[in-house]
Order: sequence, then C-alpha cells, then structure tokens
Amino acid sequence: AMINLMIRTGLRTIELERANVEDIRQSGGKAVLYVQGKGYDAKDDRVILNPTALDPIMEYLHARGNVKGTDPLFISHANNSNGERITTRSIRRATKKHMGESNISSPRITTHSLRHTAVTFVLLAGGTVQEAQILGRHKSIDTTMIYVHNIDRIENAPENKIDQLLEGGTES
Repeated sequence: AMINLMIRTGLRTIELERANVEDIRQSGGKAVLYVQGKGYDAKDDRVILNPTALDPIMEYLHARGNVKGTDPLFISHANNSNGERITTRSIRRATKKHMGESNISSPRITTHSLRHTAVTFVLLAGGTVQEAQILGRHKSIDTTMIYVHNIDRIENAPENKIDQLLEGGTES
C-alpha cells in the first residue's frame, strides 16, 4: 500500500511519515490525502487518491483493525517499535525490502526515485509540465523542467543523429 501510494502520488517520505488516517477525506467528490509538505507547518496540500491508490490503503487499515482517525496512516511493524508511527528510515528500509522481493534491486532505486518515477509518468502519459509540477508539489517550475529535459535527452538524443548520419553514409 505504501509503495503503491508513493509511485501513484509522488509523496515524499516525510509526507508519508506525517500522514494520519484522518487525513484521508473527500473533496469535490474525490478521495484525497492531505499532506504536510517539506518545509510546511500545516497539512494544506493534497494528493488525489484514485481507487488504485486508495483501495490498498483501505485493505491495509482493515488488516490493522481498530484504527482511529488520529492514528498514523502507516505504522511500524518492527519488534522494538511495533504500532508506532513509521519513520522515514523505516519507509526507506521497507521499500528496499519489498522492491528486492519483487526482483527490483539496485542502489539507484530508492524511495525518492519512486517520486521521480511518478512525476516522469505524468509527462510520459502526455501530462503538461504544470500537471507534473502539481503532482510533485514543486515550488519552482524549474525543478519540474529537469524531468522534461531528462525525457527529451533520451527521446531526442544527439547520439542518434550521429548514428543516422554515419549509417546513411555520404556520397563522395
């Protein structure tokens, strides 16, 4: 539920750590999760929880049983901190563990790379830079433009132009 949520909403680990059950609400007929972003004091931003993001969370909460609104959305299941709010370190550790169990193992794949993936997915799916900025909750559009540059660098690689020139040959 946690990894699925991160990849579908671009949540930062700190936003995930700070989330409570009561932060899941309805807004405009949609389920949303209110988040306290990096550098903010209040939970005044939100991400949309489509059924593909919400359903696994609800299953997780149901499995936990007897959950109150003020409870953390995700808790630790470790022996020494069982039932306590999950920490960013535990989120990173759990992500690495579960990704490894899915045969996705690389030092380059981190919880933060899931955030990058979410923003990149918006752009690859035809979303605008502004939509990607909203999902990433970037203050500056310049931050979001890095993702556009990375996609453009791959799709329009100048190395391909050299290959096309050399493979096509020249007449002398």
